[in-house]
Amino acid sequence: MEDLSKLSKEVLIRRLQKFSDELEESKEEQGYVLRQTGMHIPASIVKKFEAETLNLTKSIAKLKAELEQRK
Repeated sequence: MEDLSKLSKEVLIRRLQKFSDELEESKEEQGYVLRQTGMHIPASIVKKFEAETLNLTKSIAKLKAELEQRK
């Protein structure tokens, strides 16, 4: 992720909202896919979901920390 200190507060807030929305959508998709009964879900799909969730969560935490630091 780029240097957040160079971004305006408005840009940080927009990115935070975007990443939060993406995380929510990802979790919905995960729930739908992983609830499929009688269907084998490859481990690669599960790992993809885990990595995506982890990356978004880390990005959200960094954005929140930067916004908190600016208060």
